[in-house]
Parts: sequence; C-alpha cells; structure tokens
Amino acid sequence: MSLTLQSPARSRSRRALEAAGPVALYLALALAFWLVPIVGEPGSNLIAADDIDASAFLWMFSWWPHALGHGLEPFTPDVIFAPEGYNLAWASSMPGPSVLLAPVTLALGPEATWNLLAVLAPALGAWTAFLLCRHVTGRVGPSLVGGYVFGFSPFVLGHIAGAPNLATVALVPLAALLVVRRVEGSLSERAFVISLAAVIAAQFLTWVETLALVTFFGAIALALAYWLYPAAREALRRTMLLAAGAYAIVGVLVSPFLYAFAFEPHAEPSQALKDYPADALSWVVPAHYQAVATGHTRAGVPEYAVGYTYLGLPLVVLLAVFVWRYRRRRAAVLLGLCVVIPMIASLGKELNVRGHDTGVPLPWAAFAELPILRYAIPIRFGLFFLLPAAVAVALWLTWARGRTVAWSAWGLAGLSVLFLLPAVGNDLWKTRLTAPAFFEGDAARTLIRDDDRVLTVPTWGESMRWQVDQDFRFDLTGGYLGAFPESYMRYPAFRTVLSGQATPEAPAQLRRFIRDKGVTVIVVDERRPGPWRRLFGTLGVEPVQTQGVLLYRLR
Repeated sequence: MSLTLQSPARSRSRRALEAAGPVALYLALALAFWLVPIVGEPGSNLIAADDIDASAFLWMFSWWPHALGHGLEPFTPDVIFAPEGYNLAWASSMPGPSVLLAPVTLALGPEATWNLLAVLAPALGAWTAFLLCRHVTGRVGPSLVGGYVFGFSPFVLGHIAGAPNLATVALVPLAALLVVRRVEGSLSERAFVISLAAVIAAQFLTWVETLALVTFFGAIALALAYWLYPAAREALRRTMLLAAGAYAIVGVLVSPFLYAFAFEPHAEPSQALKDYPADALSWVVPAHYQAVATGHTRAGVPEYAVGYTYLGLPLVVLLAVFVWRYRRRRAAVLLGLCVVIPMIASLGKELNVRGHDTGVPLPWAAFAELPILRYAIPIRFGLFFLLPAAVAVALWLTWARGRTVAWSAWGLAGLSVLFLLPAVGNDLWKTRLTAPAFFEGDAARTLIRDDDRVLTVPTWGESMRWQVDQDFRFDLTGGYLGAFPESYMRYPAFRTVLSGQATPEAPAQLRRFIRDKGVTVIVVDERRPGPWRRLFGTLGVEPVQTQGVLLYRLR
C-alpha cells in the first residue's frame, strides 16, 4: 500500500484551476444567454429593455472618465439639468465600474461597456457565490449549482436589462466569505480588515443601497450566528469590531462622495419613497423572462410576477425539505432563517397576495421609515435571500448520503435550476439604439456651439447619448438620472416637454422656462410626435430642418 502526498504548490495550482474553471463556464453561459442573441438579430445592439434607463447609465459610464480626464469636479456636474446641475451622489452613477471600465468606454463607446457588464454581472456573481459555497462545502459540483442559483437568479436576470448597479452582485458573496473565514480563523485580522474595506469601498462605488442592505441583513445574520453558536461568540464579537473598523476606513476614503451626499443640493428619489412590496406569489410565479413562464411578454404573466423575488416552486420545496431534514444542524437552521427573514421583509409593510393588498401588517413596517432604509425598495430584497438559498442548495447536495437520497437531492436541485433558466432571446434583453443623422455626422458640431445650452426633444433618454457623442461640449437643459430635480419640476413647461401635452398656457410657460434656464438652442428629433412645431413656433424663430431634426437658435 502506498500513500501519495500532494505538494503545496500542486495543491495551490489545483485550487486555482478549480476556481478558474467555473468562471469560464459561467462566462460561456452568459455569452450564450445574452450576447449571442443580440449579435444574431439585426437591429439589436444593446442588452437592455429600453433606451431610457440604458441611456442614463451610458451617460454616467462616460461622465466619470470624462470628468476625471479633464480635471472637472465629478460629483455635481452642471452639464446636465443646466444651470443648476445634478448631484450624482444621489444617483446610481456607478463611479467604481465606470472608472474601472473607462478603457472600454473610451475605446469602444459606453454601449460596449453596458453589454460587457450585462455579461460579466451574472458570471462574476455566480463565480463569487461558487467560491463561498466551495469554502463552506469543500466540493466543486454542489458549489457550481449554488453559484448558478445566485448569479443567474431572476433578480440578476431582470436587472441587467435596465439597472446594472443592482445586477452587479459579485461583491456580496465575497463579503460573506471574508466574514466566514475570519470567524473560523483562516484569515488574519489584518488581511480581513484590508480585504473587507476593499470590498465595502467597491460596493459603495457601485451602488450604496446594496451596501446599506448588506450591512442590515448581514448584521441580522451575525446576530443569528451569535445565538446559534455559543462557542464562536468571542470570534463573532471580534469580527464585528474589525468590520466596524473596515467601515470607518472606507468612510475616510469616500469622504468626498459622502460630503456631496450630505451637504450638496440633490434631487429627492421620490420613487424610492413609494412602497414597492413583493407579492407572496411572486416567489413561485415566474416573470415573462423565465423559460418556464406561461408567456414571454409582460402581458403574458400576472403583473405581480416581476421576477426579482422569484425562487421557483422546486427551490422553495428544496429549501423547506433541507431545513426540516437537517433541523438538528445549526448551519441548516441559520441558513433557513437567513432565507426566511429577507423573504418576509420583501413583502413590505402589508401583505399582498395575487396583486391584492390584504391589509395584514408585516414586520418591515418597523424599519421602513428609518434613515437610509426609508429609500430601500422591498422588492429588491430578493438578493439577500438568494445568497443563503444558494449556499443551502450546495450544502444539501454535499450532505446527501446514500444513492436514493443523493439522486433525489440532485434531481430536485436540477429541477430548481431548470425553473430558473432564462427565456433566451427574450425582448427584455434586446434594444436598438438610434440617433438622428444630425448627431452622427458633422452637422451638430457646425450648428451647435461649445457654449450652447440645449433643450432637446426627447428631453430624456437618447438625448443624453447625443451629449456623450458630442463629448459633453454643450450643456443639456434636461436629462434623466433616476429623478427630476425640483428646480426643473416646478416649471409646467418642463412637464409639457416631457409629456408632449400642451395647454393654452404652454407658450408663456415655455418662454419663462427658456429665459430662466438660459436656453440658446432647441433640437427636436422629427421622429418624435407632438405639438412641437406649433409650440416652438410661438418663439418667433424659424427652425433649420436638417438631417432628421428641427433646430431653433434663439435670440
């Protein structure tokens, strides 16, 4: 009998291969699911649901490298919503990814950055969840399944179409992995603080709301672990103190951003103050972009089946059986509670079932008005029960013993993945970006001067791409970055330009708006229906009609 010992170098090489292989697999899946369909369909060039939210992010992807490259103050640009400007600390502006991917944006355009993020977000989210699951289980196969459940979840699938800040979830499993390793003692205190500070800072610069909710639900998970694991309480206390130190370090690093957030004027994200609860049935009723949905258009599924909190019936059954079967194992109880608590929180302040408000009060009502959390949208909490669900799946497949039990476990896990598969080629991930020929040639540079302040129709969406294409050389009186500032919404004329609905008072209101905002040029996309010739004709200026636009230069 002989015994072969594996050298440390070979062991490290094998572990590196085990880590690199899954990310290649997940990237191949993401390419097949999203990039291949739009490449193969003429007219589609963006993995997005529409060009309004997408254009806002394309603008922000371009703004950060432009501002930093030209030495401009980046947090409150006045090139949009001129002359007052907009506070990007209150927008989902993604400064971290924008700067990191600046070479792609500058070389290939922000559209390439968007599509790259749409492919990377699920793949990297699945990979970091795989790393967490592999550390917990020690096995590759079960961890591959767990990684898929998290990274390719309907939460991520739905948000890559219009909210890459929410779809970029890879940092959440990394934070959990660091905490697990510190509590068990496999990561030094110094390495933990430095690594966690880097993760927190990166998440802050990706999307602040996700960081706030990671902190909130992470604190609940640590409190549950403190209760369930008495022997680990000292390690948990120490880990929490070290985590607080990491947050303090990040606070110093991002202090300019925090200053802009706290002290600069901003547009209130009023839509976030509305209650957007998940429906109880949304956990098991798929959205239209899931392969198992009854229809693959929004009209083909119930309105409450938005997908962000969808798990699928097989996965719900798997989680219930897992917790019951292993109820004497504290890890199973901890994961079960970490799934159930965010699930209940996602229902909001009152229970909704099948699209109807039952009036039954729910626990989230006690937290919904707290500072910062008051801006949290419950339907987005799916991210925080999907991660423990993914770890539970990996543990279920690892702990299953005996041929019959193992086959049934893998069968149910396979069925769970099947119910999570996307409807490949769905229109949710296909948008064609267009622009008038005026902005694609030299005409715009000839007729619009660098110091002009331009009002456009449309006022939001693609007009921001026009400004990007012109390298931010003129100011926009309008735009959209998640909310409209009060300095604009108080003008009836701005609401008229947004809606295209003109009242008899509109001409006088328009003249006041133009005077107060210092508008020098109006550009109307001729493809946009509306009372534009009649409305802007009251200004007493004849338009120049050229290459798909009407251009009014004001006296």
